[in-house]
Amino acid sequence: MTDSRALDDAFEELERRADAVTAARPFELPRAPASRPNARLVPIALAAAVVAGVATGAVLLVPNADPGTTTARPGASSSAPEPVVTTTPPPAHDSPEVLAERLQAVLGDLATFVVTERGPGATRMTLPASPHSASPDVGAQPGRQVGASIGGTLTSAGVTGGFDLVVYPGTTGERVGCGAPDEPGCTVRDLPDGSTLAAGQVALEGSGVTNEVKLVRPDGLVFIMHVSNRQSPKGLGPVLGAHPPLTVEQLVAIATSDRW
Repeated sequence: MTDSRALDDAFEELERRADAVTAARPFELPRAPASRPNARLVPIALAAAVVAGVATGAVLLVPNADPGTTTARPGASSSAPEPVVTTTPPPAHDSPEVLAERLQAVLGDLATFVVTERGPGATRMTLPASPHSASPDVGAQPGRQVGASIGGTLTSAGVTGGFDLVVYPGTTGERVGCGAPDEPGCTVRDLPDGSTLAAGQVALEGSGVTNEVKLVRPDGLVFIMHVSNRQSPKGLGPVLGAHPPLTVEQLVAIATSDRW
């Protein structure tokens, strides 16, 4: 019994000493066993590959799309807007038909007209450089027709009369004048835009009267219009009314319109 008691005391002493030694050391958690380096890399790599594959597929689904291209919303137009093509209208002297359409646009509700004659505006002749430059055997060269002309009857405010209109490209710097120096009421003036204008009234045989306007623009375009109370502004045909259907002032407004 004594020996057993002594043995127990000895073990208690050893435990006490052991506790005293471990108490002086810092407390440490037991280390986990080292894991294999490739154990978790495989699922991580697979996850990264899946993410990369999804992102790449979103781009490749768009034909000809670069990375970062935003696809259009359903219903939205992906094509660029078509450029607006503007067509320059033909000049008024391009043909008698174009001249008639332009005159109607300028007149508006002021008057109506019926075209019974149409043709070129003028005939341009080419003169030789000097009287001795052409051979005696060479005859006169035919002229070149330019511009357009129309004629017929015109009605305004219930009054009908004859009219003619001639428009053709002339020479830059050309000026107009009255048909005869003794024309009553014919005046010539320069306009602010550089055009020259001649307007007035011509007395015909009998009781005929013709109002006329002549305009030459700075670019050389020539505009001539006659309106008469006779069937023809040149004095032919019967008298259709007491006075021309348009006044001289109205002819000036027509000639200087910006719709030509």
